[in-house]
Amino acid sequence: MIEIPLSKSVRIISPRLTVLVNTHDEKGELNSSPYSWAFPLSFNPPLIGIGIGGKHKFTYINSKKTGEFVVCVVSEDFGQQAVDCEKNHNVGDKLWERFGFHTEKSKRVNVPRIKEAKAVLECKLEQFVELKGDHIILVGEVLYAESEGGLDEIKPLLHDSGEKFRTVGKQILLKRG
Repeated sequence: MIEIPLSKSVRIISPRLTVLVNTHDEKGELNSSPYSWAFPLSFNPPLIGIGIGGKHKFTYINSKKTGEFVVCVVSEDFGQQAVDCEKNHNVGDKLWERFGFHTEKSKRVNVPRIKEAKAVLECKLEQFVELKGDHIILVGEVLYAESEGGLDEIKPLLHDSGEKFRTVGKQILLKRG
């Protein structure tokens, strides 16, 4: 084995699911930002966490004010468009629209979802967890979930690091407990 620099140590537990997190401000302006620090936290109640890069992010500001957000799973067929939504922008720039996405009404929250997503999680804000590091964890309770199928059908985009992404490979069944 070789020693890994601590700055790259979290890459050992990659790839990570890539998602678009939708929020809106008090005026209803949609923000859709890509993240690859998305993870389950609890089965009952169903809680998820999204690692966001600080209190200056629209995702933080909007979800804190409205108490809602929608997680749209990014699949390989629109991966580049989703990643393009991370470009620096101002309030009201509508990068999601510029890069060809469409919205549709969510079932349980006021924040719209991205129509192109093959899986969505509609969430209410549970809390923010501030850690010692450079990310804040946005914790949401899933109020509604919808998918076009399993991993093989939705082909989620997984983020290794930097510009390196991959998709789901083969399934392996292992006996448990």
